[in-house]
Amino acid sequence: MLHTLFPQLADHLRATVPELGTIDLDMAQLDYQSQEPIAYPAVYIDVENIPWRDLGQGVQTGQALLRFTVAVEVSEETYQGSGQRTPAMTRLQVIQKVHEALQHHQGQGFGPMVRSSYRRDRPQHPEAWCLAMGYLTEVTDEDGARRGELVSNLTMKERLGRRPVPELEEGGYVLPES
Repeated sequence: MLHTLFPQLADHLRATVPELGTIDLDMAQLDYQSQEPIAYPAVYIDVENIPWRDLGQGVQTGQALLRFTVAVEVSEETYQGSGQRTPAMTRLQVIQKVHEALQHHQGQGFGPMVRSSYRRDRPQHPEAWCLAMGYLTEVTDEDGARRGELVSNLTMKERLGRRPVPELEEGGYVLPES
């Protein structure tokens, strides 16, 4: 499911917020000094929780909580009279642009996203001001769906919540109903 969800979200953010320097899965890049420098502003995407419900035949749906951590490099002083407040506030506007791009966005396998949380993240980060925004969306995963198969020249018909049964042919046999 993540292999189809992430590219859709990343492509949408890249198209609607072109000033983003990095869009990636959250693998704690902001927590560790790495070989690769982070191109700010950055967005890291994570799936926090999905309580799944089984619809049958291997199809599942659930209310997903997706977390988007936006990291913006702000090194200027922002107190009134510093003279650097305006450039810093301009950089912080990317957070609102990310929200506007995500709010009510939907795609293949997920419904409209609605922001559910907004909190400061990693307050001690040395380079960036980080904000985590949570979005709720209904997701459907059909990766485990069973497909009809040909068995002994019989086509099996799938019925939700029941085992596959042979299709009836003229002059064929009848299975007892359960």
